[in-house]
Amino acid sequence: MTRNNRILVGAGVGVLAAFLIAAYFVSPIIALHGLTTAAKAGDRAKLERSIDFPAVRESLKSQLKAVMTRSIADDPKLRDNPFAALGQMLLVGVIDKAVDAYATPDAIAEMVATNKAPERISTDAPPPPVEQPKPKAKSTTEAHYAYQGLNHFHAAYRDKADQPGDELGLVLERRGLFTWKLVKIELPPNLGR
Repeated sequence: MTRNNRILVGAGVGVLAAFLIAAYFVSPIIALHGLTTAAKAGDRAKLERSIDFPAVRESLKSQLKAVMTRSIADDPKLRDNPFAALGQMLLVGVIDKAVDAYATPDAIAEMVATNKAPERISTDAPPPPVEQPKPKAKSTTEAHYAYQGLNHFHAAYRDKADQPGDELGLVLERRGLFTWKLVKIELPPNLGR
């Protein structure tokens, strides 16, 4: 092999390696864009491939239980009331059923498409249909992206008109070399306050 051929092969290997490394680190953004596009288009099949529903439901349950516990601990009337603890135990079952009923492909699609957490969750009514967002002249949503280790990617969305702490977070987990799935929806930190 001549010197020029070795240089060409080395350059080709270098370019290929750079491309694979770039694709590796850009793949969660592409997956997030695909998830958002599928949510806005109402593509149920793609959403089901892009979301780990049991993991999302469990994360929502734990967050809502933490909000409930915090609100009871913050209320001086409820903190020392023994019946509040009984009510809290009963509400745990209600939260589980509400999340199981509400965390459907349509409801999660709405959260992803609108970048907003639901105002309230009720088991009385079916989840709202996915609304097509109105086109805006200029986006009012701020997005922040960050890796949380090599296998988790976090995206936080906040409408510029909202107060700080009203961010909706999405956590994607790597499943394979370039494949990502939504495994957690982080509700706004001020939820319940």
